[in-house]
Amino acid sequence: MRKLSIDNAVNASQQSQINLSLIFNYLRDSGSTNRSRIAEDLGLSIPAVSRSVETLEESGRITRQIDDQGTARKGTPVYAVNPHYGFVLAVDLLSIQTEVAVVDFSGQIQCREKGFRPEESTDVVRDLIKLIDCCVEKAAASSESTRGKIKAISLGVPAVVDRNTGKLMLSYYEKYESIDFAEVLGTRYGIPVFMENISSLSALGEKKYGGRPSNETLVLIEIGNGIGSGILLEGSVYRGNGFAGEIGFSLTESENVTLPGRKTGFLERRASLSALKLNILHELSFGVESTLTAVYEADLPSISPPLIFEHALNGDELCLMAISAMVRQISTALHNMTVIINPEAIIIGGDVCSMPGAEELLVVPIRERLKTSLPFTSPEISMSSLGSESGILGAATMAIDSLLLAESPYHQKTSS
Repeated sequence: MRKLSIDNAVNASQQSQINLSLIFNYLRDSGSTNRSRIAEDLGLSIPAVSRSVETLEESGRITRQIDDQGTARKGTPVYAVNPHYGFVLAVDLLSIQTEVAVVDFSGQIQCREKGFRPEESTDVVRDLIKLIDCCVEKAAASSESTRGKIKAISLGVPAVVDRNTGKLMLSYYEKYESIDFAEVLGTRYGIPVFMENISSLSALGEKKYGGRPSNETLVLIEIGNGIGSGILLEGSVYRGNGFAGEIGFSLTESENVTLPGRKTGFLERRASLSALKLNILHELSFGVESTLTAVYEADLPSISPPLIFEHALNGDELCLMAISAMVRQISTALHNMTVIINPEAIIIGGDVCSMPGAEELLVVPIRERLKTSLPFTSPEISMSSLGSESGILGAATMAIDSLLLAESPYHQKTSS
């Protein structure tokens, strides 16, 4: 997904294609605008812009609108990328229930379906294909514009993707590692298949649709049954040697340096939502007093992370202590990541966002701990603005960018 940056269109033999590419990507970044603004911002002549805009409009890649408010002269045509130029299938393979969505090129979700639980499925490929087919048919039934225009599938996976082989490694669901998703889905649907770690895609989703600066260095930490993180360095996904962002394997206590880890890491065993539940159940089994005791004795299966957060909000000491232990572990891991990467922002996402009082009980204490522990100004720390949608929207973003930058590689050079 490489952008070719140039200062202006100067190569006569490629002038037309370069201009088309520049203008199309400019509209993708800026939204709807008129020809005069395009010419001014890109340093092109009005006639050159007009020719390119006509070509892009004829091909269906952009649409014309009439702006009655935002321009100096009412009725002036403005142009925007046509959201129905194409659609992608975005898949979140980490969700408690696997989720599939049909997303248009403007990032609007046209249809979404939730299906099988990964840990319960006996045939992941069968169940995934069934879910995809169901979502595609529902999208086509609600809008004919989607039929035949799905151009790619993008998978957010709870794993590291080997860039050379496309295989999955260190997957939260170990059975995923034996499945060649790209081969299976590419063969069945005959369209490109993209795959990326779901936490990295969530970070991309926040950047694109969460109002973040485009060149921001950002860390998104997803806290659910596991813990992962996505890193954007100056706006681009950072993978290191392939395994960057596996914060769930962070060691926050020195005596655990030799702790073996394969499926779940040390931090996940101490600070994930599943760890929180196990910790509470352990304490209740030893008779520790809590407002959850009656629930424990009468309806053990109903004790869940949301219930624990709810009781903590109501002042239960055991629940407050357990969540405080989560905060200490996560803060330590984020402190260590921050002194190495020095991000401008840290976003806390994942299932924890839906917990009652998560801002008060988790985000605020983490923010205060980092503020006092770091030797420099702490990065901005906030809850995900997209919640559970960040992974789906990030998957869509990766596919749309990959497709459109292949067609239109030239992009306006931006200052850092």
